[in-house]
Amino acid sequence: MTRVLIVDDLAENRCLLENLLEGAGYGAVSAENGREALARLQEGGVELIVSGILMPVMDGFQLCRECKTRSEWRDIPFIFYTATYTEKKDETFALALGADRFVVKPQDPERLLEIVKETLAAAPVAAARDPAPDMTAYLAMHNERLVEKLEKKVADLARLNRALGESEKKYRLLADNVEDVIFVLDLHLNYIYISPSVKTLRGYEPAEVMSRPASVTVTPASWELAMKTLEEAKKLEEAGEGLLRRSWILELEVVRKDGSTVWTEMRLSFLRDENSQPAGILGVTRDITARRQSEQALASSLKNVRKALAGTVQAIAMVVEARDPYTAGHQRRVAHLAVAVAGEMGMDPDRIEGLGMAAMIHDIGKISIPAEILSKPTKLTATEFELIKVHPRTGYDILREIEFPWPIARIVFEHHERMDGAGYPRGVTGAEILPESRILAIADVIEAIASNRPYRPALGVEAALEEIIRGRGAAYDPQAVDACLRLFREKGYHLEKA
Repeated sequence: MTRVLIVDDLAENRCLLENLLEGAGYGAVSAENGREALARLQEGGVELIVSGILMPVMDGFQLCRECKTRSEWRDIPFIFYTATYTEKKDETFALALGADRFVVKPQDPERLLEIVKETLAAAPVAAARDPAPDMTAYLAMHNERLVEKLEKKVADLARLNRALGESEKKYRLLADNVEDVIFVLDLHLNYIYISPSVKTLRGYEPAEVMSRPASVTVTPASWELAMKTLEEAKKLEEAGEGLLRRSWILELEVVRKDGSTVWTEMRLSFLRDENSQPAGILGVTRDITARRQSEQALASSLKNVRKALAGTVQAIAMVVEARDPYTAGHQRRVAHLAVAVAGEMGMDPDRIEGLGMAAMIHDIGKISIPAEILSKPTKLTATEFELIKVHPRTGYDILREIEFPWPIARIVFEHHERMDGAGYPRGVTGAEILPESRILAIADVIEAIASNRPYRPALGVEAALEEIIRGRGAAYDPQAVDACLRLFREKGYHLEKA
């Protein structure tokens, strides 16, 4: 059985050739580079070599040269089978080394087997073969190839250096002329670069900043925030999730040379090496003093507006109570209880503020009801009660055109609605009712039952609590009921404090 040595650095190529040759009745042995092929030849029994060209350690040309200059292997037919080199001069060079065939991939399997058969058949006996190839010609061609490759590499490097130089020049021009301060730190937080714009922002020359530790750049509180952020970044890196967070944006108070400070927005991100590992920190700093001043002015303005709103709401509440003196303080007590329940439930403070204002004027719609009905000392007739039931809608109509920061009009509209739809004026249910409205409904019921009314004396807090317990989950929101019960029974809340 004819034994063929297959030489190729790719395992899949070796496997394909082995299967093809063994299927045709040949024996096959393989090597992944020229040096390993020489070891196989030392073992003996090889009658044909099929080799690629581009391989590590020793390429195909070097292998062919070794084979053709050593008497024990000179007579073994040598086929180059490659797709790496396809120029005519490569084939000429291969044949000058003593190769029998130069075959370019891909080849039809049947045709490749024919080439193997033809090469074996054409191989002369050792005595009749040509002497070793002319090494002078070989070395000349080999040197020519090396010179060509070297010249190409030199040209490529020169082109790359020019491109890098241009890129660096453009980057430097950009970094040196932007208003924002661009800086680079190493992983020990030492400055590597800072743009000239630092003089405008902080009053320092770049060289002065480079010679000082980064910790004195910002106030202690800002440095603490920066270190906390850096620790967070390190934890993400350790967890393998660093690439998921590209940058961090912090508002830091930067110290100027004259001792004053300026607020900045600082964007920080890692500079990464070829393995995507952090190699430094890139920062871009922007002066946001004007923006913060605007935000503070806006916040102050908003505070004044809310203060004015609170005064307006208080005035409206006093108007309502002036028409119904018997229930004076009712809205105030309801508001106090509603705010307490919302706080117990963990509601957002801003929403609690809106709820408190809505509760303070939840009965504003009663302004349209005759005073004699409001203060009637006996039970209301059906007609009178229908008039009373209109007051949430009237309140909504009065308030809906006022642009409150909260849904005041809707809360007032819904404060007599019930979870099961048995309330009024619309009979909405469950999630259709705002959470604030559900809390206000409970506070309103508690205060009404526990306090005096024109037609009856006060029934007390316990009677009021029993009412919301009976209606828990049906008429009243269960979370609000539970919070209200905790306030009265566990935390000592009293209506009298309102």
